Amino acid sequence: MSQRLQRLADTASTVAGKLRRAGYLFVKPLMTDTDVDMTLSIPEAQTTTIDGDIGWAHRPPATVECGECGGHIYQHRPDGTLDCPDCYAEYGVEEFPTLELSHFTCPVCGDEMVHGRRHPEQFDVPEWATCNRCRYHWEFEHF
Repeated sequence: MSQRLQRLADTASTVAGKLRRAGYLFVKPLMTDTDVDMTLSIPEAQTTTIDGDIGWAHRPPATVECGECGGHIYQHRPDGTLDCPDCYAEYGVEEFPTLELSHFTCPVCGDEMVHGRRHPEQFDVPEWATCNRCRYHWEFEHF
């Protein structure tokens, strides 16, 4: 009889452990995570972001179309070279606004970012970019 009670107690303990684990998995998404560093983006963007940068020097990597062959030129930093890997074309950094911007690449997750200009009559470069996947946001500083 003692062994039978021991097996019953072990089974009850196992079931209780599994119920406790299931309850934790159910409640965990609702718990506050104190490790997340959540910051708000610039108010005019009206979005909540997890990470972001301001200023042209901190602009995300860009991919532009070559004016000669239509190939894609990847520019890791805004002060980096613009040399087409498909043809002979080389562009100076100051020529960036004259090239067709294909997309920005999110420096956090690597996804393509949506981008745009708020003041197209004043600036010939994008003024913002946001990653829809990880919510990284970049703003062009123009005070």
